Amino acid sequence: MAWANDKEIRRRSFKTRRITKKEHDKWIANVLADHDNQQLFIIENHSASSCGQVRFSRTDRDDWEIHFSMAAQFRGQKLGAQMIRVGLNAFVENSERSRITAKVKNDNVASLRSLAEAGFQMEGKCAPDDSEIILVYISK
Repeated sequence: MAWANDKEIRRRSFKTRRITKKEHDKWIANVLADHDNQQLFIIENHSASSCGQVRFSRTDRDDWEIHFSMAAQFRGQKLGAQMIRVGLNAFVENSERSRITAKVKNDNVASLRSLAEAGFQMEGKCAPDDSEIILVYISK
């Protein structure tokens, strides 16, 4: 719950309002119950500290969308791409070839850089005001 309402995560999210505990509990229960359409990975470091989460949501038969966030104490250490790659590797092990899309606010430089370093390529801008950028990764 702390990650969900982290000030920086809310600012970088498309839905910026705070999330209630009731909303979060319902959301996480749905994510964990829907194995066919949701895959959630909690990423830990060598000390077993949770660094962040990488989640994949099915948008179509072979299309998925990636969502990720990093715990505040691990930000600024250039770990974003590594965390995304760990999540991608775990996802790819359990799925067939897929197209994975990331939608990012155009001013979220850290996420854009992390996704590019993890192998995502820019596909275009998806909002009329160019405020969102779409990046794509095709799993092997």
